[in-house]
Amino acid sequence: MPRYTRQQVRRRRRIAALILAVVALLVVGSCGIGIIRLATRGGDAASAAPTGADVVLEMPMTPADAPALSQLPAGESLREGEVLGVDVSAHQGAIDWKRLREAGISAAYIKASEGAGHQDARLSANWRGAHGAGIARGAYHYFTLCSTGAEQARSFLAIVPPDATALPPALDLELDGACEERPDADAVQAEVDDFVAAVEKAWGRRVVVYSSFEWRTAYGLPEEVDRPAWLTRHEGRPEADWAIWQVRFDARIDGVDHDIDLDVVDATVLAREATISS
Repeated sequence: MPRYTRQQVRRRRRIAALILAVVALLVVGSCGIGIIRLATRGGDAASAAPTGADVVLEMPMTPADAPALSQLPAGESLREGEVLGVDVSAHQGAIDWKRLREAGISAAYIKASEGAGHQDARLSANWRGAHGAGIARGAYHYFTLCSTGAEQARSFLAIVPPDATALPPALDLELDGACEERPDADAVQAEVDDFVAAVEKAWGRRVVVYSSFEWRTAYGLPEEVDRPAWLTRHEGRPEADWAIWQVRFDARIDGVDHDIDLDVVDATVLAREATISS
């Protein structure tokens, strides 16, 4: 396998982004029902059946007058190929997904599992609700340090098996409530690698990676280079490359009675970087 420097990787990404941006413009421009649909081709001999087929992301566009746009930082607006999204768990309680869609939310990452054997209490209701409201949905796993990566992958895949209609699966790396144990960096990286390898083989897509500042300080983030990045920045757009930008954690949007995480999803980047290329 050829190896590239970080600068070469970024240069290749920018070239690919320009090509896919043109494709995205043609798709969006020809779509009268307001749907962003992006497909990229991938293949990996080490992966399971889903790999080798087109990776398709389909999500409704966020209307230009969507009420939820008011939650963006001052002076910010959506750019071509971007939509508003949220990430939710049982913490938000019952959600009126139709009202959330009417507010302008197009995509949602829904907590599926934590550690090994724990399913989020609202997963089933949120999964059905998002789909029924026409919101693109994806599942995320909250990683812990109290069980192995292989055990956590089995648990996640049992709860949310591969779904070609869903967004790529996401991995949440944080230290809050993740276990009092603090293994050394090499041991933690090995467990994260095991989780990522198992999930990507089953889904045939790259895992989206979110990490907290505390996690990156303690363990770094070697997964970030060749996978979709989910970054947090509340003051404005992140300077680094990203597929998902978490704008705020305290958004107030019609349909939810509690604070909610608001995200901007770049459909072009997410489709491209979720692809496992041969």
